[in-house]
Amino acid sequence: MKTVLHITEAFGGGIQTALCSYAKSTEGDPIRHLLLARLRPQDDTGLAIKNLFDEVETVDGGLLHFYRCARKAVLQHKPDVIHLHSSFAGFLCRFLPKGDAKLVYTPHCYAFERRDIPDWKQEVYMRLETFGLSRIDVIAGCSERECQLGLELGAKRAVHLNNYAELSPELMADSQAPVQDSDENAESPRTKVVIVGRVSPQKDPEFLLETIDHLRSFPEFNHIQLQWLGGGDQDKEQELRAAGVDVTGMIPHHVLMKTLKDADLYLHTAAWEGMPLTLLEAARLKVPMVLRIIGATQSLHYPFLVSTPDAMAQQIVEYCRHPQHPDYQSSLVSINEAFSAEKQRSALIEIYGS
Repeated sequence: MKTVLHITEAFGGGIQTALCSYAKSTEGDPIRHLLLARLRPQDDTGLAIKNLFDEVETVDGGLLHFYRCARKAVLQHKPDVIHLHSSFAGFLCRFLPKGDAKLVYTPHCYAFERRDIPDWKQEVYMRLETFGLSRIDVIAGCSERECQLGLELGAKRAVHLNNYAELSPELMADSQAPVQDSDENAESPRTKVVIVGRVSPQKDPEFLLETIDHLRSFPEFNHIQLQWLGGGDQDKEQELRAAGVDVTGMIPHHVLMKTLKDADLYLHTAAWEGMPLTLLEAARLKVPMVLRIIGATQSLHYPFLVSTPDAMAQQIVEYCRHPQHPDYQSSLVSINEAFSAEKQRSALIEIYGS
């Protein structure tokens, strides 16, 4: 029986979902998953983490207190594997007294990938990632790009640990009603288009606002209902609402998933990501998608990738006109096969056991 101690400085959103999926996909294997997580006020910990992990310890306070708690947990549990999550935990905790434990690091998007900070700060974050990198045995990148970046930084080894969207049987049971291609002479139903995430520079609401500007030149715009599932920057929320977007504010995960399932089209506008779980959740729910080209998505070989707001607007209009195009569903099948629970389990066994 291997003991894996997961340590994360951030336990909201995608990191929480990813960690829970690791425990779920290996629940039949001889692995004990322990969790030490620093909770921040905005973190939604609604998932049943205590049912998935053998032991859970949550801490509050600053990073120094978090490091001391991590050190204590390592000395107490003497794990076979220490799995670090997020850039801050990955940097601070690579200096823990690991003994014979294997040290694994999943950045969940390197901090130097951020596009809302100046170049000099990106350079600082990149250099920090190289300090103590030799202590890390495996970079478990959540995308192929994250693995490649780790190797370019000087990592000994990198393995693609694919994300997987674990959804409840109840949510998966209901199939979407078939959508018909639009008839120009008929009264068109509203096309429900959703964006998911915190209203923040990373999710790039400005990209959506520019997309809306381009959409206004098409008659289909009058039959599109835009909804942002999430909240955040108050000024940007107001800008989105002024442009006709329904901004829900932060909502529980199960409510978000039900709303996403009822959508006709999912947009991914983010400027940077590791491997966005909402994208995988939409794919599992068979919701057609239009995705912005960023490092995490460029290797997906997905047919509906765009690089500009103008191109995204055109793809939305194409969906409104031809929602039954077979490529929408066939491309989702390919994504679901590439990011399956089975592949995630195989990667975890390789990372923890080799």
